[in-house]
Amino acid sequence: MVQRSETTVGPVAVDGRTITLVARTRAVRVGNGNYGAVHVRARPTHVEVLDEDGRRSVVRIRDVESWLLTTVAMASVGYVIALRALRKARSR
Repeated sequence: MVQRSETTVGPVAVDGRTITLVARTRAVRVGNGNYGAVHVRARPTHVEVLDEDGRRSVVRIRDVESWLLTTVAMASVGYVIALRALRKARSR
């Protein structure tokens, strides 16, 4: 039902360095074939950099989107609860 995969973009050579972007994809599939995808989410996980000397370094990419969406949802719920409490207090 849930399929996970990693995809890479690159390598791209810039100023003697080789850069590769790695993304993780999750797909929830219902049914058979490629047409059964209900929800697909892909986000970058890390960037791999290979120097001229052959040293490899990995730079992690933080998932800011999930924190932002959670914060907006919590603020919205708090606003609705406060607004309803205010309306209920005024109607008395």
